[in-house]
Amino acid sequence: MGNRVKGRQKKKSIKAAVHSGMATHRKLSRMGKNRKKDHAGLDATFIGRARVLKKLQISLKDFRRLCILKGVYPREPRGRAPRNKKGQVFYHIKDVKALAHEPLLEKFREFKTFMKKVRRSANRNEKDEARRKQLMAPKYTLHHLVRERYPRFADALGDLDDALCLVNLFACLPSDGRIQANITRKAQVLAASWGAYCATTGSIVKSFISVKGVYVEADIMTSGQSVPVRWVTPHNFTQHVPEGVDFRVMLTFFEFYETLLGFVLYKLYGELGVRYPLPTVATTDSNGSDGSSNIISSATLHPTLGGKASSLLAANLSALQMALNEASKGNSAADAVKDAVGKEEKSAEATNQEDKKVTKANKKKQKKLMQSIDEALEGVKEDDDSDVSDNDDDMDQDDEEQAPIAAPLREALEAIDDNTDQNDEGVIQIITDPEAQKRHQLFHNLTFFLSREVPRGYLELIILSYGGRVGWEGQDSPVAMNDSTVTHHVIDRPKLLPSYAKLPKSREYVQPQWILDCANFNFVLPITKYAVGSELPPHLSPWVDDKEEGYVPKYKEEVERLRNGEMLDDVSDDEQRIETEANDGKNESSSESEKQEPPAKVLQKDSEVQEEDGREEEGSESSEEEEDDEKAERKVLNKKRTEDEEAAHLAKALMSKKAARLYGRMQHGIAQKQAKVDNLHKKRREIDSSREKSKDGKTQLKQKVERLKKERQDKESAYSETGGSMKKKRRKR
Repeated sequence: MGNRVKGRQKKKSIKAAVHSGMATHRKLSRMGKNRKKDHAGLDATFIGRARVLKKLQISLKDFRRLCILKGVYPREPRGRAPRNKKGQVFYHIKDVKALAHEPLLEKFREFKTFMKKVRRSANRNEKDEARRKQLMAPKYTLHHLVRERYPRFADALGDLDDALCLVNLFACLPSDGRIQANITRKAQVLAASWGAYCATTGSIVKSFISVKGVYVEADIMTSGQSVPVRWVTPHNFTQHVPEGVDFRVMLTFFEFYETLLGFVLYKLYGELGVRYPLPTVATTDSNGSDGSSNIISSATLHPTLGGKASSLLAANLSALQMALNEASKGNSAADAVKDAVGKEEKSAEATNQEDKKVTKANKKKQKKLMQSIDEALEGVKEDDDSDVSDNDDDMDQDDEEQAPIAAPLREALEAIDDNTDQNDEGVIQIITDPEAQKRHQLFHNLTFFLSREVPRGYLELIILSYGGRVGWEGQDSPVAMNDSTVTHHVIDRPKLLPSYAKLPKSREYVQPQWILDCANFNFVLPITKYAVGSELPPHLSPWVDDKEEGYVPKYKEEVERLRNGEMLDDVSDDEQRIETEANDGKNESSSESEKQEPPAKVLQKDSEVQEEDGREEEGSESSEEEEDDEKAERKVLNKKRTEDEEAAHLAKALMSKKAARLYGRMQHGIAQKQAKVDNLHKKRREIDSSREKSKDGKTQLKQKVERLKKERQDKESAYSETGGSMKKKRRKR
């Protein structure tokens, strides 16, 4: 026992832990619990791709498809990487759990087992059995994913940019390799359906031609708010498919975007009263022997599916207009008026049930009134002329009784006029946004004809969206080439062909850029700068904010002056040359006449010259006074500038180090922006000075080239006198 006293507790060793004498609860509250590995922290929150594949028990190919369709992407952990594994791909544990409960995962597993059965039959050389099983492949839909990822319609419209870009890209790609023909057809149909909706509602607001393609932006109205949608249409060139692109990933994105666009178009077309997808169009022939219309062919909307139309957009647009016409027949103006009249009669009967009773005479008058209303509305639909009723005297006597019927009639007609606009050709355009109505009037009553070298896709979309008519070289064109109603002939050639001399003289020949510039400025520009073969003005981007950039291009200033009704003071170079030659001729004639005048007239002219000299002296004195005033103002401005600089320097000295650094970075950014603006102004001055011409009609740039050539020749001649030569000797091969 040693020195230990009996009954006394043994003392703990100095090397023992502090918590060795604590109870369990006290130890947990003070020291915490030893956690197991991969159960907390970054290691449990973020897991690598290999662990995810092992957890879900699927292949890498199916995992990529599932992530793209589900909208799950890798995440980068904040701070350090789990287990210090830098450069590895990590996924969040919540995303992995969502993938584990996805119904598509079970479909992928079913398809895997199905393909095993098909391969087994194929390996046994049972081809008929393999074909039979191929028809029994499991199928799946992505509708639940669209509803899950986009709970609101505005969310789907906001994410439509990438979908439209990819769809327009697949519509231009050739059907080769992994890109099958049906994929290209689907992309073309979706792009044409979207373009038909934008053209019908006048949604296109901005467009710009760049090297990558044509950027287009549309404002889609939904739930009273405007959602901008921007996409890129590739140029209509022969596309060379690169080898390094993984089209499996792109096709998976296209599979999801196809479903998304179907949902969006169904919703948008439903708001117009049209069911999507559009029905087929039956072409009729009314030149039969009995005068009846016979259906000669059932041409589909899409030529790639066997139809005859050469323009998908025009075919979809015609089908949409036909559907709108059919929808408008079901909801006629007379029905709207009758509904409004019925509601008004019910409210009137409820309020005046005790005071007044409807007599037989009043009922007879209301019946006659309804008949006259129906006849008037039918006349408005056909000839915009209404027949006058024979019972005007009786109707004038009872104005108070007819007032509740005239009010709903007026409201219904105003609602119909606001929502539908039917032109002479029977084309119904449903535009509810006032801004869209203004845009739709830009090319109103203008007819465009596109030459065969002009890209038709985006030009056709923009022209139709802004209210114009369009035709092209083809059998299915709604406008012929020699039609007298054509106002603008769009050509992309250096000069006109001799065959164009036979066309009507009432049309204007313009380049394609004129259409986009007019649409961006929302103003019909003069065509002098866009004539065939002329140098085009700069094509300005509509997405650049000039106020924020601090620089307004010269051409935009000219357009703004034209929109404000101002006349441009720019005179052409030929007119300037003619004016200078005329002034030189006048000076020469005046000198010759002075030689032939008598001495009396010469004395009289000398006195007039002396008077003018006196006036010039007075003017010089006033100009000196003005210069003195300007110098005084300049001194005041310089003094104020120096005071401001001193105050700014003093304020900066009183700042803390952190605030001074922030202020320095702000001033550095402002200085960079101002330097960029100054550089633009400098380039603009150089361009303007190079375009100015001398009396000989040569620009300053040409004069500079000639001067440098002359200096070079003088140096060569001076050097040749010494026996040398500045010309380079050709090397002998």
